[in-house]
Amino acid sequence: MKLIIAIDAGASGGYAIGTLPYTGLRLANWTGEADFLDELEGLQSADLPLEAWLEEVPPYVGRKIPASASFKLGKNYGFIMGAVQGRGIPLNLVRPADWQKGLTGVRQRKGGDKKRCLRDHAVRLYPSTDRKITLKTADAVLVFHYARKNQRRK
Repeated sequence: MKLIIAIDAGASGGYAIGTLPYTGLRLANWTGEADFLDELEGLQSADLPLEAWLEEVPPYVGRKIPASASFKLGKNYGFIMGAVQGRGIPLNLVRPADWQKGLTGVRQRKGGDKKRCLRDHAVRLYPSTDRKITLKTADAVLVFHYARKNQRRK
C-alpha cells in the first residue's frame, strides 16, 4: 500500500490524500504553511511509502488576473515543492492539461463555470469521500485520480 497526496497549489486550493490501492480519500482545504507541514509530518509517520503529486502552475495566467494573484500562486507552489522535496518525499508535477485530459466539457469552459464542471467530475468519480468535494478541493481530487491512473501503468 502507498499513500498519495495530490495538491492544488492555489491559495484557495486544497489537497486530497488517498491510498493505492484505493480505499478512500481524505480532503483538506489549504489553510497555511504550518498546517501543511504538520500534514506532511503526520503522513510520513504513517509508515507507508508516500508520494506527492502537485499541479504545475502556468507561467502566465492571463491579462485579467492581477499580478498579486499570480505571485501568491507562485509562492504557494514554491513552498509546497520545497516542503515536499525537503522531506525527501518523491514529487511528481502534473500539468493541468494532462490531468484534465479525458474530462468531457472542460476545455471550452472558463472561470467559475469551468471550476463547477471540474467539481462535478470529481463528485462523479469519488462520491464517497470523508467530506464534501468543493470548488477548493475538486482539482486535488482530480490530480489524485490522474495519479491513480498513472500508477497502474508503472
